[in-house]
Amino acid sequence: MNAVQLISRDIEPIMRVQTKVVEYMTGFFVKKGFRWLLPIMLSSITDPLWPDPAAAKMKAPEIEAYGSRLKLMHSMILHKQFAIGMGLEKIFILSPNIRLEDRDRDDGRHSYEFTQLDFEIAHASMDDVMSLIEELITGLFDYVRTLPEMREIEREIPEVKSPFKRFTMKEIEEVYGDDEKASKAMREPFWIVDISREFYDREDQGHFRNYDLIMPEGFGEISSGGEREWQYERIVKKLKDSGLSLEAFKPYLEVAKAGKLKPSAGAGIGVERLVRYIVGAKHIAEVQPFPRIPGIPAVI
Repeated sequence: MNAVQLISRDIEPIMRVQTKVVEYMTGFFVKKGFRWLLPIMLSSITDPLWPDPAAAKMKAPEIEAYGSRLKLMHSMILHKQFAIGMGLEKIFILSPNIRLEDRDRDDGRHSYEFTQLDFEIAHASMDDVMSLIEELITGLFDYVRTLPEMREIEREIPEVKSPFKRFTMKEIEEVYGDDEKASKAMREPFWIVDISREFYDREDQGHFRNYDLIMPEGFGEISSGGEREWQYERIVKKLKDSGLSLEAFKPYLEVAKAGKLKPSAGAGIGVERLVRYIVGAKHIAEVQPFPRIPGIPAVI
């Protein structure tokens, strides 16, 4: 696809739907009393995305700025914890993320530049967050079914009711093999919990207090979150166990050692992935005016 072909696509109906989706979600969080933070794009630290087995081990791109080496954001997860430590009890951000993943295939749902609606709640549990997301999704789906754009796109969104079904990752692997096969088999959104991954997801007696929301019809994961580790000793141990450098997370560890981190839980919702499911797009590039697909050079 060249530049002329790219800008000749008719994506205006999809962008109208995306506008309504973002408007609904941000309004939902504002009405719930969340503070709307503006995003950051550069920092000395960011989410390492490791040892999450679902992600490639990647390094965040860096730039030199005023004598410092700064990374482009993988996600604002660590900064969300900092914000909670500042006394902001409930926050959300429309957060741009860059993830240059080492992928040798284009699966239709990955993009190396995307936006998350990222949120965090002080002293919340995984059940608190999962219930909040279920309320958001069921209300959003009820809303988008009324939009004239959905008739124009010829997409019907199924009615969904909470609570959504929950499966542990072990159960998913035993029954389906992996989350992608489970997504293709299901006809309604469902949760996968207890997923072995990053150091900041809280563990309790050998189980991870985390969760992914999976869309049916093979659309896959649209949201990921968890309760957070906040105690210095546990964070240090998990960083070491993961083979990550303590020096690379020095500011984060300084805050944790000072006892400034608080118990919290939250999640990120992939805006483009959610819109892709709502409009029924086969490929995430269909919902991006300027596609950013791993392994494929950007046209514009």
